[in-house]
Amino acid sequence: TILVIEDDAEFAKILYKECHNQHFKCIIAGDGETGYAIAQEYLPAAIILDIKLPGMDGWKVLDLIKRDSKTRHIPVHMMSSLDETFEAYQKGAIGYLKKPVTVDTLAAAFDKIEHFLEKKMKHLLIVEDNELLRKTMKQLLKGADVEISEVSTAQECIELLRKNVYDCLILDLGLPDADGLELIRKIREMHLEVLPPIIIYTGQDLTREQNDELNQYTKSIIIKGVRSEERLLDEATLFLHRMVQDLPQQQQAILKKLYEKEDTFEGKKVLLVDDDMRNIFALSKVFEEKGIDVLKAENGLKALEILKNHSDVNLILMDIMMPEMDGFEAIQEIRKDKSFKETPIIAVTAKAMKEDRQKCLDAGASDYVSKPIDIAKLLSLMRVWLKK
Repeated sequence: TILVIEDDAEFAKILYKECHNQHFKCIIAGDGETGYAIAQEYLPAAIILDIKLPGMDGWKVLDLIKRDSKTRHIPVHMMSSLDETFEAYQKGAIGYLKKPVTVDTLAAAFDKIEHFLEKKMKHLLIVEDNELLRKTMKQLLKGADVEISEVSTAQECIELLRKNVYDCLILDLGLPDADGLELIRKIREMHLEVLPPIIIYTGQDLTREQNDELNQYTKSIIIKGVRSEERLLDEATLFLHRMVQDLPQQQQAILKKLYEKEDTFEGKKVLLVDDDMRNIFALSKVFEEKGIDVLKAENGLKALEILKNHSDVNLILMDIMMPEMDGFEAIQEIRKDKSFKETPIIAVTAKAMKEDRQKCLDAGASDYVSKPIDIAKLLSLMRVWLKK
């Protein structure tokens, strides 16, 4: 069965007819809310999803489907009059159909869906020069439904991509014969028929420029450290469209814990202020997995600008050592605004020195944590302040 989520009744009829021509059953939903409810109840073999829908749009539906362990393995083929192909693939879609469609493009979309449903083995390529880390990743991601290839250099990666098709690529940025960005550029220049989703898995410090360029190619950037193994398993499972219930028990347990929602965090808005891109990536992902809406600023001045347009922020996590305007000054400025007089502000200090803590509290912080951040302790502290 294919679920078609499309509000244009005439086009929905065309898709319905094509499903039957391709020997599929078909269910039609005219809006996002209904489509998501049907996906949960009937667990279709595949979904064709329009982006511009009344009420809940296609992006939100895709996000909900991919966050739900029961539905995240279902292949979703997106369609829209807008050209947002990259965004669709990065969110876990298997294809993107641009309207208006032709007979050929529609046939190609169904071919892709059928090929995907018939494919039993998923192919993953790990590009990492650290042999011990490669072994750890293979152990973490292994499964009867996944064939894992591994290489240690950029050149080996390119050679394998010329010969084989991969469903996902995990890439370290610090390779001996080329940096990761250079390799990604070379891969793009190869004009592969199928460009696999790329997960960046790195311990490198990223500059603002590197981050901006990487974001043109992938939204999956995992910094080795803060819950990085859990996040790597999560991202790889998403892009390989693996059924969570068919994963080894240990992998299921990791993903279940990662997606445990709490009423304390669900729907809350947190402003994360830090000039270190590693912390921004790591913390924002942890927060988003808890159902938190994350706003990001790289210094105190940016934080003040964001707060002008977001008076509904529930908590602020403020790094102290930043350029342009440090955390102390930013906290003092925020406290001058009546809207944020009582908003919890947790200061992040580089040192656990008593005088630093007192200085944070004197500036107007509600509480503090020291680096390196212990995620469990930070979440515990946030629970306390968000419940007040």
